Amino acid sequence: MTDLAIAESAEPVLIETERTPAAWPLARRLLFRFLCCYFILYGLPEPGRISVISGIPGAALVFQPYTWLWHSICPWVAIHIFHLSGKPTTYFPTGSGDTTLAYIENLLYIVFALIGALAWSLVDYKRPDYRRLHSWLRLFVRYTLALTLLGYGFAKVFPLQFQPPSFEKLTEPYGEFSPMGVLWNFMGASLPYVIFSGAAEVLGGLLLLFRRTTSLGAMIAFGVLLNVAALNFCYDVPVKLYSANLLLMSLFLLAPDLRRLASVLLLNRATAPADLTAPRFERLWLRRSATAFWVLFVGYTLFIAILEGWAGYKQYYVDAPRPPLYGLFDVESFARNGQEVPPLITEATRWRRVAVTWPQFLRIRMMDDSTIGYGASYDTNKNTVTLNQKDVLAWSRPDSTHVLLQGTLSNDTVVIRLNKVDPSKFLLVSRGFHWINEMPLNR
Repeated sequence: MTDLAIAESAEPVLIETERTPAAWPLARRLLFRFLCCYFILYGLPEPGRISVISGIPGAALVFQPYTWLWHSICPWVAIHIFHLSGKPTTYFPTGSGDTTLAYIENLLYIVFALIGALAWSLVDYKRPDYRRLHSWLRLFVRYTLALTLLGYGFAKVFPLQFQPPSFEKLTEPYGEFSPMGVLWNFMGASLPYVIFSGAAEVLGGLLLLFRRTTSLGAMIAFGVLLNVAALNFCYDVPVKLYSANLLLMSLFLLAPDLRRLASVLLLNRATAPADLTAPRFERLWLRRSATAFWVLFVGYTLFIAILEGWAGYKQYYVDAPRPPLYGLFDVESFARNGQEVPPLITEATRWRRVAVTWPQFLRIRMMDDSTIGYGASYDTNKNTVTLNQKDVLAWSRPDSTHVLLQGTLSNDTVVIRLNKVDPSKFLLVSRGFHWINEMPLNR
């Protein structure tokens, strides 16, 4: 056989060589080191934030010293570095995530992350990339973001975060609303929209739980959180820091796909599949244990979120506690010490309207449009209500639409006749939904 024949009959042999992944540029390595330190610091348990670690039974107790350490460092920095004093340097319940100490804590996260990244760079400057650590960090960030979206999402799917405007809000002049109050009542005025916005958050959170749908979940999360952050900043809602950090997390998860998305959506080009490399245990029993843990952890988290949401829905909507004087009332007559007080705006101490929504308090609008809130406790056996634990008023119902209050108020004897207002007279409550509108109704 000739050499030519041998060459023609021989099958081609492909020699595969393992390609060495390209090293990361220096800027990318530096940025990753910083973000890794920062996200770990931000993702550890802290009151007011949802953490993956807090979802593990017993973890909150283990991390109590860590929380105590931060709550000792931040006031010290506020006092000795920024020379602050008073309430801004102390921890107390505020309902705000944008307190002075919250900003100082976030600043310290950045400072410590910069220091950590610098030290890391000095001792590990030869490492060409952090692909494996990056996959672990993505896992930590996407579960932190997923649990947060599920927590806030289910609080809207079961509309607890935003509720319909109360009686006092229905009668409050629009100009007296704070920007945050406008947002809260705008959302609460349409429960279907609240549920829709919550469903979008839940969808993003669910997609982030799975490796193959992380990119789609990150895109949905970024869109949702960009809107949430914009609302917080534009309506002065004190969750600006938190929403901005969550938005940063979604961008971090989306970053590896930005070039691919630009190729498909902007340049109309084909692109390579996403890198679905994930942390993987070598031993089979570890992989099975990790899968079992994932199923239990995710299942437990979803079960608790749905259970608590349904319990809250029943408490506030199905079985909501109603005080004996529940309703909105106009004050028809107001007598003090036997003398009728005329309904004039100059009579600043005369009641004009009474709103009773919750059993614990009631709110009074005076003739000069100022408002006073009273703590309330009811005795249904005696048909009395005690205001601020000192003034006792007895109530009776002459008919189905009137209530008569008699007793003492600020050391005066008063007789107050109330006329119940039908809430459906308010356009915000009665307008409802219409498929067909011949003319817009915009008041």
